[in-house]
Order: sequence, then structure tokens, then C-alpha cells
Amino acid sequence: MMKTWTRKKTDGINKNMKVAFTTLGCRTNQNDTAEMQTVLEREGFTVIDPAQEADIYVINSCTVTAKSDSASRQAVKKALAINEQAMVVFTGCYSQNQPEEVAALPGLDILLGNANKLEIGQAIRNRLQDLQQEDEFGLPLVHMSDITERWDFKPIPVPDFQGRTKAFIKVQTGCDEVCSFCTVARARGRSISDSRGNILSNIRHSIDSGFREITLTGINLGTWGTDLNPRESFASLVEEILDLPGDFRVRISSINPMEIENRLIDLMASHEKLCPHFHIPLQSGSDTVLERMRRNYRSADYRRIVERAAQHVPGLGLGADIIVGFPGESEAHFLETQRLVEELPFTYLHVFSYSPRTGTESHAFRNDVPKAEKKERNRRLTEIAQAKSRAFRQSLLGRTVPVLVENSRDPESGRLRGHSGHYVPVSLEGPDALMNRIVPVTLANLSEQGVEGCPASSH
Repeated sequence: MMKTWTRKKTDGINKNMKVAFTTLGCRTNQNDTAEMQTVLEREGFTVIDPAQEADIYVINSCTVTAKSDSASRQAVKKALAINEQAMVVFTGCYSQNQPEEVAALPGLDILLGNANKLEIGQAIRNRLQDLQQEDEFGLPLVHMSDITERWDFKPIPVPDFQGRTKAFIKVQTGCDEVCSFCTVARARGRSISDSRGNILSNIRHSIDSGFREITLTGINLGTWGTDLNPRESFASLVEEILDLPGDFRVRISSINPMEIENRLIDLMASHEKLCPHFHIPLQSGSDTVLERMRRNYRSADYRRIVERAAQHVPGLGLGADIIVGFPGESEAHFLETQRLVEELPFTYLHVFSYSPRTGTESHAFRNDVPKAEKKERNRRLTEIAQAKSRAFRQSLLGRTVPVLVENSRDPESGRLRGHSGHYVPVSLEGPDALMNRIVPVTLANLSEQGVEGCPASSH
């Protein structure tokens, strides 16, 4: 697809250019998007909603599943359906892992690697400079560093997460694990920690900007500090963050079981600023399958860590990721996973059916679990998870819990909405003045996915 740029070429970057972002995947990607938005806003661009007509569309892609790849490709088509002459920038894990495949997508103008996202302003300037001599765009301009090398990882402060009440603070990137099914380690490179000083500075900036929840993110979050000299612990970083002044709370995003120190559990049990919520990927409850997956724990390790957390943290919100239908997973293996799920105090699950990913070790495994069987196993675990979620939410009724109220109302009911510290969705009646505040809410009724309540002060 060849596109003629219709704006005045002599202007360079038009300071009124509108740019829209579509973000797929994890919270780390959300942080990356916020950083790119900050870079472009500093240079005079206006960030708008991706459903609006923009001059430039940025797709921050995910490649964790085949469905993620498809959604990323569809995001390009949706952008060009709104404005077929728009510039399209494609970045993220899909672009990092499959640059040749992505570069062949119709309508693409710039391809950025994961280590090059903060070069987005320069990349756009270069592309527009090329246009000074050409009437049409040709092949995409590529900014793609070798992600396996150590690179200048220093997240920047973000003043606005596009209307969100939560700031996503990236403290670590990359992963040194070798899970046989995973594409992310290849897309994000080796494990690298941001410095403690830069993290604390960025968090202070977010608190001063009015954010009420600080969500700590990373590709292998709990390994923060292991590459620093001297070596530092993630729990010590969390402890120092909790000691910062201000009206805010801290949430830990997905963290692998073997990185959960006893000190981190103790902090969650004792410090009101730390949300009582862990998301701990499980993937399988069968040791045979875990070994084929090359996970660095076994089911007994996972059980021990979760049971300790649940024992010490009252009302713990507990989530997990599980893959069903991994190559070689028999019915007996699946039943081991099902029993573990039934016995542990999960409050929600993300259940995925296995699909082979190019470039992973498991791609060469015989994919011997029929699609129908994967679907059935997914259904069985999802039903158990739904029952556990309902039981957990039922146990909260009558309690008063702190809820961070979001900056927008539910479009259907018009009610305020937010999340409890346990990561339970809460809806409530109240004035706009409650938005972006941590409010004590008495929980009264179950809703389809969450709970309904009212501000405790209204009783």
C-alpha cells in the first residue's frame, strides 16, 4: 500500500499533528505507551482516542498468543479504515520477534523495536524528512536494536496515563528464564533493572501528578535488583516505596512464584498501602507438564508459597495464569491442575488454550491435544474459577474496604466504578468529587463480575 502524504512538506513536523495509540497486552506495554505519549506530547503532538481520525497511529503490539498477533494486525487495519493516509507506527513484542513479517503488513510506515520505543519522535522526524524528497512512502523505516544486548534502560516520568487513576511504573524489563512456550523473553531480551533512584524519582513524580495507585510492572518483576552491583532485593524496593509520603497505594503486577520472598508477604500483611493482591502465574499443576514447560518450580513449591501468602494476608486477592492443552498434557495431568486449582484460594484465573508459537522450543513439540479437548479443559477450569470468584466476592459483603474510584463512570449504569485492593471491581453511587480518591466503601451486593456498594460516609 502506497500512501501520499498530503500535509505541507516544508513544515517538517506539524505541531498540530494528532496521534492515537492502541495498546495490546500487559501492563508493561501500557507503561511503554505512556512513555511514548509523553515523548510526543513534549514535541507538540496531540494525543487523541484511537477511534478518532488521527495523522499518526501507533500500534503497541503483543505476541503472547496467536490471537494477540491477529489483534495487532487488525489494529493496523482499523486505523487505516479511519484515515487511509495516516502514518502508522508499529512497535512492541510482535514487531521485535517477527520484524520481516510485520514489515510486510500493508500500510506500515515505521517499525520500532522494544529497545527503541523512546526514539519514536526521532523516527517520525526521519520519516517526514524522507518525504521532503519523495511523494510517496515506500518500505517502512526500521529502528530495531539487538534486544539481546544490554541497552540504556531508564524509564522516564509520565505525567498522564491518559485519564487513568493508576500509574504503571516499569522497574525491570527482560527475562533470563527459558520457558519452552514463551515468546516474551526473546522479544524483551535479558533481564535488566532500573536503578532504585530513578524508580523512586518516577514514583514521586506520579504521586505529585495526582496518581493514587502505583502499579509496579516488569517482564519478570520479582527479579528486580538481581543484576545490580551490589545485588538488591525486590522486597527492599517495595518497602522503600511504601515509606514515601502521600495518599497512594501500591499494587504488584504479575510476579513469578519463586521470586516471592517471605519479606514481601510480610509487607503485604502489615502495610495498609500495599494492596492485598498477588497475581502468580501457575501454568500447570502437573510436575510433568511444568518440567516440559521448563518452569523453575514444581507444584509443591507453588502450593507452599500461595498457602503462606493466604495464611498471612487476610482476604488475599489471588490470580493466576494457566495453560491447558500443552503438548503431552494427558487427562491425568490436567486433573492434577484441576485439583490444585480447587484446593488453592484463587479469586480469579486467566485460562489460555495452548497454541504453538514460532521461535519457541515447544513449537517443535507434537501438538497432540485435540482442539476440542483444549476447549473442554478451558471450560472446566473457567467454571471453577467463576465459582471461586463468586464465593470470594460473597465473603466481602458487609465489609468496608478502600476503593480507588476511577475518573469515569460506567457507560451503561452511570455509576462510579473502581477496584478494591483485592482487585475486585466495585460500582457505587456518588458524586464526581469521589473520582480519583481512595474511598471507604461498604460492599452490599454481588454484581455480574464484581460487587456493588456505597461510600461508608453515606451511612
